[in-house]
Amino acid sequence: MKKYALLILSIVIIVAFASGCTTNNYKTYDSNGISFHYPTGWNEVSPDQLSLTVEGTSEVLAVVVDPENIQNNNYQTLVFFQRIPTTGTLAVATASLKTQIQAVGGQVLSETDRTINGVPAKDMVYSISTNSGVAKKERIVALQDAGNRYYIVCSAPTADFDRQQSNFNLIIDSFEIQ
Repeated sequence: MKKYALLILSIVIIVAFASGCTTNNYKTYDSNGISFHYPTGWNEVSPDQLSLTVEGTSEVLAVVVDPENIQNNNYQTLVFFQRIPTTGTLAVATASLKTQIQAVGGQVLSETDRTINGVPAKDMVYSISTNSGVAKKERIVALQDAGNRYYIVCSAPTADFDRQQSNFNLIIDSFEIQ
């Protein structure tokens, strides 16, 4: 009986590898001093193609979008990455972000401390309406190394935000500063 169980287990493993069940369901971005994974159905786009609201004089390093979620000729579900020179602590930067979100009518829904690949970070979720009137939830993760602060901004329409969490988590959890 044990021989049959071992044989069946071996066949299942071989079939899984042959059918591609063990392949990655993501693409990898690796440029501009950062790397991360993102869903295979998503696309990289140039920051110039989008109207992004960014922190100060920050540089937008990368943008990935869900091409299935477009409204009024705008990508609605997307993630973008910013980098600015570090000036102060992460706590001060996070407090400033909260003030900016509230100043434009946004509401901070949650704020947690976390670590991403060994780097301390703040993870904040808030609701906001875009200039075109789309109700959105956004998640911003702020982290910094010795020289720069990085923001990962995940955005989706409010009704779709919870469904996108596995995609957002894939991107955030795989983020690395090189």
